[in-house]
Amino acid sequence: MKGLLIKDFLLMKNYKQVMLFMLIIGIFVAMNDISFASGYILVFVSILSMSTITYDEANHGLNTLFTLPISKSDYVKEKYLFSLIITGIGFVFVTILGCFSKSGFMETLIILSTALLLLALSLPFQLKEGNEKGRIVLFVVVFGCTFLFAFLNQFIPKFFESIESVLNTMDPTMFSVGLLISSIILYFISMMISIRVYNKRILD
Repeated sequence: MKGLLIKDFLLMKNYKQVMLFMLIIGIFVAMNDISFASGYILVFVSILSMSTITYDEANHGLNTLFTLPISKSDYVKEKYLFSLIITGIGFVFVTILGCFSKSGFMETLIILSTALLLLALSLPFQLKEGNEKGRIVLFVVVFGCTFLFAFLNQFIPKFFESIESVLNTMDPTMFSVGLLISSIILYFISMMISIRVYNKRILD
């Protein structure tokens, strides 16, 4: 697994110019809206971490990769660990940015939780369907969720009002930490699902 991690970090060098450009934009945005910048950076690095799957699958690269002494389970675990590390690096970066603004640490934890949930949802599709189909499925799911929330907000406004009233009665720290713990648990559940699914996948 160590060799796979090294491979993926080396692959990330191909995105160094893109990463630098996007992070610079994030810093400039942070001057006006640190909350948006934090979400932007964390979601960006989370999605970027999945790009290594694209490189692995290019030109039937997986067939070559699995000639090495690694299993499909090792491959899936490495992708989840790598994504977690990259997201963690992004979290440290936005936390540092938050020190220069009025943004609260608990707010950053909520954004981190959202990024982990995005990964937990995305990685199984990416690994099962391949990069292109996985992106299509992810787009459909995200669009569907967005449409659902927009529909509820438009036609059932009391739904969100009731949720807001419940959240207002909760301690912000407990809520943020609880959401992060739940996201981590779902992340590992997602990994276990991906392992089972990927072991059954027939590679091209």
